[in-house]
Amino acid sequence: MKSYRLGNQPQEYELRQDFLGWTPENEAWSHLYMQNVCHREITIVNPVDGAKKTLFLYHFIIKEAFPMSFFSEERSRDWWTFAIVSEDEVSEKFIIPLP
Repeated sequence: MKSYRLGNQPQEYELRQDFLGWTPENEAWSHLYMQNVCHREITIVNPVDGAKKTLFLYHFIIKEAFPMSFFSEERSRDWWTFAIVSEDEVSEKFIIPLP
């Protein structure tokens, strides 16, 4: 997987597609945009098989936060919003594209 440094942030984050299409349990991503989400635990659900995964949500980002190199990638055409998450409180943060 490729990593990106977003905006003026000092660290790079891996962009993972493992959870592409997954949605928060009992709510939509758009409802979470308006809430204080920093370091919030959420459960996301795979719409295909109903599998669930708990992640820690740190914040949302938009496509414009990515470096210019991202815009030349084919996959960048379908994605506009993203979330920075981690699998638990101590694991490394990564980016997931939102549907």
